[in-house]
Amino acid sequence: MMAGAAVLSSFTYVPILAREVLGAEEILITLLVGGYATAAFISSYIFGRAGDIYGRKIVIRLGLIAALVSFGLLLIARDFQTLFIIRLMNGFCVGVYPGALAAYAYESDMKMGRFASWGALGWGSGTLLAGYAAGTTIYPAFLMSTIFFVIALLSAMTLPTIERAPIKVSWFPVETFKRNMPVYLAVFIRHSSAFAIWTLWPLFLFDLGADSFFIGVIQATNAVAQVVFMVTFTDKLDCRRLVLLGLLSSAITFISFTLAVDVFQIVLSQILLGFSWATLYVGALKYVTERNVERSTASGLLQSVLSISGVVGPIMAAIIYTIWPGYEPIMFYAALMSLLALAIFAINGREKQESAYSETQIVPAGELT
Repeated sequence: MMAGAAVLSSFTYVPILAREVLGAEEILITLLVGGYATAAFISSYIFGRAGDIYGRKIVIRLGLIAALVSFGLLLIARDFQTLFIIRLMNGFCVGVYPGALAAYAYESDMKMGRFASWGALGWGSGTLLAGYAAGTTIYPAFLMSTIFFVIALLSAMTLPTIERAPIKVSWFPVETFKRNMPVYLAVFIRHSSAFAIWTLWPLFLFDLGADSFFIGVIQATNAVAQVVFMVTFTDKLDCRRLVLLGLLSSAITFISFTLAVDVFQIVLSQILLGFSWATLYVGALKYVTERNVERSTASGLLQSVLSISGVVGPIMAAIIYTIWPGYEPIMFYAALMSLLALAIFAINGREKQESAYSETQIVPAGELT
């Protein structure tokens, strides 16, 4: 929860820092967001595998320590070049722990909907508190991120031990990737187009008239909706239906953004956005944790897909914004891509009776994670 609060509170306000305080153009902001996502993609791949080999807890704690240090550096960013380097570090650090954390939650017999809801609750509370802190100057928002990571690390130090057999996973787990290809591809298409929106999202809200605190309120509305749907709804459906629902509702959500004429209408659209992400994300998590024994690797690959989406999204945002200046063309593009992802997953996402052990080996000796 606290890690999610830290990540999204900084993600929301870094573009505003870059443009309004440091004077960066929108094109440079797309590079800033893309660099962050590229670093997260690399570390998600590396440390998702490490979580299966070396244990969940050590990877979770290592990632949180690194994130705590790197996010604290945002407080000293006084020019765009420094901010860019720090965001590369931020991205690499936040890619370390999510795969191992998802695997740990599954092996603790936690429902994936409830697990994901804690992250959503953190996102909402983090942006709301950071928005309040950034009422007069933007930097207190990043102080809040650092505090959230301190709390997350202290919580991680109390995680109970779960005994499990360690797993040997190849450096290039082709079978794991192939087994989960339908959901990886669908999530990539949808999320990369969504990230094209999120790249300039804080600026879109700012231009609609939202101040820093109201931007936090908007983000918190999305997060609260996610929590409600994740806790009450997502664990009752199978993973395939959840993914299909998430993709269809994503297309509807992105179209609704283009119809908003003030920030109050955007608040209403956040409920639908919360539903779409709750169903898609929990469905994808259930897909990779239920179908694989190398859960940290499979979950890490899912995080890598989300991260590489954050690379492609800003590129597409820059291209579309250059050709058709404005936010609406990007939103129409995202809606179209969500429908494409829906069609692809509907055709290829049927459950296959495959062994989850095809490219992994269980080591007889027990291991504590």
